[in-house]
Amino acid sequence: MCVLVDLSDGIKPTADTRMLAAMEAATGSLLSDAERARIVQPVDELTVVNSGLEETMITAYHAIRETMARVDGISDLRTAAFHLALGRVARAYIELGVFP
Repeated sequence: MCVLVDLSDGIKPTADTRMLAAMEAATGSLLSDAERARIVQPVDELTVVNSGLEETMITAYHAIRETMARVDGISDLRTAAFHLALGRVARAYIELGVFP
């Protein structure tokens, strides 16, 4: 899955700001601008890319673990990953009509 994000205007850290407002309301004390700036970090392109990569890696890991648990004779993640990859390649070949 590919997610495109327009970073031309930057992404507003609204979730952090809302959380800080809730904390200030709950505690009754306000944070200084310096404290607020340390907590609320702007989201840059690298953060978006790393977040997408993390989600991809988590999804892949769960698929590999599920394959390892489901297929008899597979007892390690490396073999499960190969099994999963070869199954995907075989499915693509069949769908494309490469094999009769």
